[in-house]
Amino acid sequence: MWHPDFKVNNRTLGLLEKITELRSKIQESSIRLPWIPSLVRDAVVQSAHGSTAIEGCTLSLEAVETLFEGKQVLGYPEKHIRMAKNYIDAIRWITKNEKKSIISEKDIKRLHAIIAAGAVDGGFIGEYRKVDVRAGIYSAPNWRKVSGLMKEFVDWLNGRSKDIPAVFSSSLIHLQFVNIHPFRDGNGRCARALATWELYRRGFDTLHVFSLDEVLLENRNFYIKNLQRVQVEKYPLSAWLEFMSETILATLERLYKRILSTGITTNTQISLTLKQEKLLRVIQEHRIMGISDIARAIKTTIPGAHYVLKPLIKSGVIIRTGHHKTVKYTIPPMINTSG
Repeated sequence: MWHPDFKVNNRTLGLLEKITELRSKIQESSIRLPWIPSLVRDAVVQSAHGSTAIEGCTLSLEAVETLFEGKQVLGYPEKHIRMAKNYIDAIRWITKNEKKSIISEKDIKRLHAIIAAGAVDGGFIGEYRKVDVRAGIYSAPNWRKVSGLMKEFVDWLNGRSKDIPAVFSSSLIHLQFVNIHPFRDGNGRCARALATWELYRRGFDTLHVFSLDEVLLENRNFYIKNLQRVQVEKYPLSAWLEFMSETILATLERLYKRILSTGITTNTQISLTLKQEKLLRVIQEHRIMGISDIARAIKTTIPGAHYVLKPLIKSGVIIRTGHHKTVKYTIPPMINTSG
């Protein structure tokens, strides 16, 4: 069984303390619900843009946001459009499956199939490679070893990974997946999606508002260098944990700064029902909806939809636009997203 051997240095422990403190502040701020849908949307868009741009996707952040809204994007290579759209779909898929206590190899193959469809250079999607591959200067293990290595990886992911902080387990999942490189192409995107999934499963990012990929993209060369240090130069795992802890802290600092800059002053606390949670996700995806569309989306009657909407409108989480028969419902834009 794979069992990562590492010692956490004092600096990384200090980073972990800062991460824990800042994460608590962000969670406490979640009572201000008008922030949340906009931040969730931003996190998905930034993750899709960051993770695919690391692999050479040329779509701008604005183009990825257009894809998120379900609109057509023109002027980019079809493969690049598929890369970004697929990653959005992958984040949505892991969000739906965030509560899975056990992740199987079948789940990982399904994740790869979502990410890779029409967006990789070669090999079967959703199937382990049967050729030897290189990633830059790193030579991945012989393809005949992949099946056994993945079994050990999944056993650790579902077992002893729970004995360490989510920051560390997510980072080690990221690293070991790219070490194994189980697929012909698309491994980096899968590794980053799996790392995000681990943060969801372990309850670290319960709001789904963190985007590590945004920070990794901005530090792409350093990110690749840190991978190579462990993969090729045989640096200790503690070096990778320190780098990823820095990345996670930078992500949280950026997020918290944006939260503080919104200027939203409502302190209304709401305990959301399941239908209200679903409604917020649906309106977040469609941006603006009529009452009939809302009722169909959350599987209720029109009077039932009004009942679900009422407390959300009262608190300012959702606003009405138009008059009488033309009334539509939307999420108000963030007042100030700079920073």
